Amino acid sequence: MRALRREAPLLLLLLYGGAFAYVAFGRGVPAFDDHPGQLFRLWHALDRALPSAVWTAAWNPDWWGGYPELQFYPPGFAIVGAAIRAILLWRPTVETVYRLLCVVVYLAPGVTTYALLARVVGDRWLALPAAFLALTLSGDLRGGVEAGVRWGTLTTRLGFAWLPLLALSLRPWVEGGRLPRWAPPLAALAILSHPSTLPSVLALIGLASALSLLLRPERTAGQAAMTVALSLALTAFWSLPFVVRRAWVVPLTWGDLSLGLPGDLASRPVLVGIVATALLAWVAVGIRRRSFDALLAALPILLGALYFADRWLFSRGWSSLEPQRLLDGIAQAAVWAAGLGAGVVVDRLLSARADPRSRPLVALVVIAVAAVLPDRGVAPPSLLLWPAAEDWPTLEELTRRHHLDQLWSALRGGTDRVLFVTSSLRLDQSPDWYAPHSHVTSLTPLRSGREIVGGTFTHPSPMAARFYTGQATPPPRILTLAEKLDGQRLLGEPWERLSTAAFDRFARRLRIGTVVVPSREAGRARFLGPDYARIGEVAGFALFERRDRPWPRVERITTRRYRVLVSPTGGVWVPTGIAAYPLWTVKSAAGRLETRVDDWGLLELRVPVDLFEAELVYAEGWLEWTALIVFGTGAGAWLVWAVRGRAPSSPSRVRRAGRS
Repeated sequence: MRALRREAPLLLLLLYGGAFAYVAFGRGVPAFDDHPGQLFRLWHALDRALPSAVWTAAWNPDWWGGYPELQFYPPGFAIVGAAIRAILLWRPTVETVYRLLCVVVYLAPGVTTYALLARVVGDRWLALPAAFLALTLSGDLRGGVEAGVRWGTLTTRLGFAWLPLLALSLRPWVEGGRLPRWAPPLAALAILSHPSTLPSVLALIGLASALSLLLRPERTAGQAAMTVALSLALTAFWSLPFVVRRAWVVPLTWGDLSLGLPGDLASRPVLVGIVATALLAWVAVGIRRRSFDALLAALPILLGALYFADRWLFSRGWSSLEPQRLLDGIAQAAVWAAGLGAGVVVDRLLSARADPRSRPLVALVVIAVAAVLPDRGVAPPSLLLWPAAEDWPTLEELTRRHHLDQLWSALRGGTDRVLFVTSSLRLDQSPDWYAPHSHVTSLTPLRSGREIVGGTFTHPSPMAARFYTGQATPPPRILTLAEKLDGQRLLGEPWERLSTAAFDRFARRLRIGTVVVPSREAGRARFLGPDYARIGEVAGFALFERRDRPWPRVERITTRRYRVLVSPTGGVWVPTGIAAYPLWTVKSAAGRLETRVDDWGLLELRVPVDLFEAELVYAEGWLEWTALIVFGTGAGAWLVWAVRGRAPSSPSRVRRAGRS
């Protein structure tokens, strides 16, 4: 019973968070906005890619002419999903794992913030308000409840959920000189969950290093260098190919700093209160004189400086990190600092009171005040406290309501690709691009067995960038969300100006056999011309089928092998319709064939005379295996380093330094 009373704050947090998660995810797989695409990625990672030793390099043939999906998308969510499935003996379906993953991602920031502040403040009840804020924080933050959970952009929220544990792992190093043995894997997990956590990771390790250097200058530099080196080595299986092959990804930078945070901060009293209360962390530093308190107090200031520096660099094209991505780290650091400062000050004020109910009462009053403070004419709300069922539709509900099974049934059986001229399914009649929608059509490859172009959210592949802009050369950044193009522009042109010839050239390249157009827009799709015949209407979409197939026959044997059958005319370049990538080779009875990349980034092969068949083979290269070796070496080095870190780092030397 005593243990239950001691953990009552955590139980209350979990009870509230669990009730929220049950309403949001208990009815089925969430399907609002990006969720269906994230479900597809998880399926690709767990059911198709995972058997491969270098599974992040596995080819996804189903979107955008093919793409090594996890080589350029943060794999942290798939790692956590695989861990959940492994703990449950690999029995749950991918859909069940995804729902559990959503629960974990929702709860994690609150739980890890509680773990940090309960240890640092020294009182579990006084840690509860900051944990509640970390759990419910929303607004325009990419890792907030609205964007990070309801919209389905899970990776950002998951990445920042590791940071409180990273900070906690650095505390023994800052305050006692013990090696931060858990810092490298926690830093690696944050970066693997989303690279936008990198500034926060480096800021935490940098501040910890600076404080340790002031107290223990003789060994800190080496320990700091080892911490950073091991952190990076533990990400190498993914980050090394990502960095070396970065030309094959187009960064998504669609944030608009003229809208939302930080511009509307003054209209959000809760966030203003958090920022103001964060200054109390310096009061805690003065009261307790602890070096780790100074780290938490200085962290929001350092991250704020990094934000303004990145904003200046980004506007000049010198940074690939979207400034809006840094706001999550600033908000989270401000919550920690506010929790520390308010917790220490309140603890001192209440320390003379013998009434044990005073601390729970103060914590609950602070939470109640934060929950009822209204925003002033801004959206989404600063704190998202409860999920309205109609705002969190499930995949089953959308499938039934919009008759999507009929659409997928109508698309089955074809061997060529399906083009969706829009990225999403609209969930109401609003014409605004930001109206409620779902990228549920991204599940078409799973439900119908057909590869697709379009039909999913903004994607970083060069082929997707060419599709969005209509340019043969991908832009340096993707600035416009795919939803903004729906019904407005296609291949970079307004629908009314897109010529039949231009569309036909694109369709031939990517072997587009079927085109899916929203029924209300079908009359505007004149760019289809006479080559595509309307074959029917289903689930609110008009289907157009190509009359002929003027491209070579390409048969998928596996996701890593394709057979290309060509007409008996040798010595020509044959288009494959498959996105080029360095890991593709072409083999035939005559040996390895010459290849090239066309002006749309698609692979072509040169067929000699009297050769009618070739085979495309996809296999990991030297870079992928080198990255795996670096990761394995780093993991072994970390184990040795962690064992050493179990003992205090020369305590007698620290004591002598203290006497001097």
